[in-house]
Amino acid sequence: MAVARALGCTLTLVLAASAVAAQQWALKVPEPPLDSCRVTKDVPFATSDGAGLLMDVYRPSQSAGARPAVIFYTLYWPAEGPSARASGDWFKSWARLAAANGLVAIIPDLRAEPGTGTAERPARAVGDDFQRLVAHLTAHAREYGVDAERIGVFAESGSTWSALVAVEDPAQTAIKAAVAYYGSANIETFRRDLPLLWVRAGLDSPRTNADIARLSTLALSQNAPVTIVNHPAGRHGFEGRDEGAVTRDVIEQTLAFLERATAADFQAAIRKGSEAPNR
Repeated sequence: MAVARALGCTLTLVLAASAVAAQQWALKVPEPPLDSCRVTKDVPFATSDGAGLLMDVYRPSQSAGARPAVIFYTLYWPAEGPSARASGDWFKSWARLAAANGLVAIIPDLRAEPGTGTAERPARAVGDDFQRLVAHLTAHAREYGVDAERIGVFAESGSTWSALVAVEDPAQTAIKAAVAYYGSANIETFRRDLPLLWVRAGLDSPRTNADIARLSTLALSQNAPVTIVNHPAGRHGFEGRDEGAVTRDVIEQTLAFLERATAADFQAAIRKGSEAPNR
């Protein structure tokens, strides 16, 4: 299943089980009321190589005016099956929960480079699908109830290898905040104007946590605005595997971060700090 591959080998069995046993809800938190969000499916956002790229938009039912948005960075391999947008309860659950908490959630089709998505070759995006999505979303923000100045990105596991590289690009100023769950990337320089919430699963593989420790140390040494949250009893994919108060708290912190870190006053404070020289 492509969505499982995009999340990494460790998560394959979890997602396969959730697709069978939990068709409507995958996360270990209470499901919000069905009327808490409005879903618009199969929205075109770009055409590339003759293929139409689509996204699903989850909007808060009771929200008035423009709201912050979160893009779920969901890579898939077109030759291997449907995208996470079409087949993945995991991200649908995340999107419904985000919308119930006042965010506009976007699940897009983002194509992955063939042959990547393994332990030896981490998942890599193909072409400029993400940039096409960001350009479309900012140009048509009003249509989707989105505040174009408050767009964040969420990525987890294998997808972080591509997503973190994309959002940490200094030119990617349309992205105001990012969340990375139990994943790493190959980055040398971090943006000092991008708040990043990095979530670590304490019971993850030693290699994954060593990569996170190494890269987060680099980010902190550069005085990047990084917040690290450790779930000490969490396994890889804990939000769909480990029920309990800590899992719920980390998910609540994640949604609150996306709301708070994209706000104008928070962004202004981050920009002021980024302009100050490191001592």
